[in-house]
Amino acid sequence: MTIFLSESDVGSLLSMDEVVSVVEEAFRRQGRGEAQNQARTRTRGSASVLSVMHANCSYLGRGGLKAYMSSKGGSKFLAVLFGGDDPTPLAVMAADVLGRFRTGAASGVATKHLYGRRSGKVALFGSGRQALTQALALRSVMKVDELRVWSPDRAHRDAFVDLLKQNGFEASSSASPSTATEGADVVSTITSSRSPFLGPEELAGVSHVNACGGNVPDHGEVTPAAVGSFDTVVVDDLPQAKTEYGDLIQASAAGKFSWDSAKELGAIVAGTGKPDGRTLFKSGGAAIEDVATASLIYEKARSLGRFSEFQFY
Repeated sequence: MTIFLSESDVGSLLSMDEVVSVVEEAFRRQGRGEAQNQARTRTRGSASVLSVMHANCSYLGRGGLKAYMSSKGGSKFLAVLFGGDDPTPLAVMAADVLGRFRTGAASGVATKHLYGRRSGKVALFGSGRQALTQALALRSVMKVDELRVWSPDRAHRDAFVDLLKQNGFEASSSASPSTATEGADVVSTITSSRSPFLGPEELAGVSHVNACGGNVPDHGEVTPAAVGSFDTVVVDDLPQAKTEYGDLIQASAAGKFSWDSAKELGAIVAGTGKPDGRTLFKSGGAAIEDVATASLIYEKARSLGRFSEFQFY
């Protein structure tokens, strides 16, 4: 039998500490060759875009996919999880909340292995649906001494700061990107910006950046010169990065960055790669994260009996 989980079901089953743990293991296993990730593909209609990404995680004995349709009305996400022995789907689940958690968790894993310190000050860019899980993931791997937020809409930004305070953060609203990054150790970006807004000046004193907004070649958050100022650039999936990650594509075209120098997060987590100096992690979202998180959700739903079941075949 296949189980079905709604967005509310998924949300009730997730904790950030657990998602960080399974996403970290997924990258470790990818670095060892025990998880195969397929870069996202897209097909375009007259008014919509369908995106599909999938992975097979042999260490879990499971594979799966995430698909989502995007249009002017927003995006709707669906994940399907399969077992390795029986072709009947184990679960079909809504995947919006899943995606927010796994995206945040990837930043947490990158920060743990690239920044590597127990505490620090954080600047967070963006105040939309995915911003809170960025903050929660960072707190899962380090003590967040101070959290400054910048986004273009002041009212939205201030409301998000209130939400952060409700979640136990010492948070404040910044009037500009430069005031947000002043004295910051770690930066996370999760915006929908079309044009880069963080240059070398804003990021000069920052040890580590998680650039998570956007996976479109002509969009970006970090300028080519700023990308070139980092000693180590890390991505979640290199083939996908070369086709989608605008910050790096633009930096490469400008001669500020070479793809030959890029490292995959899986190799670093597995211990076969080593970061040096100041680090930048460009995250576009990898399907191994989705499969690992969906597998966690499935196991918890089964153990707690929180699911609907239906006969798929």
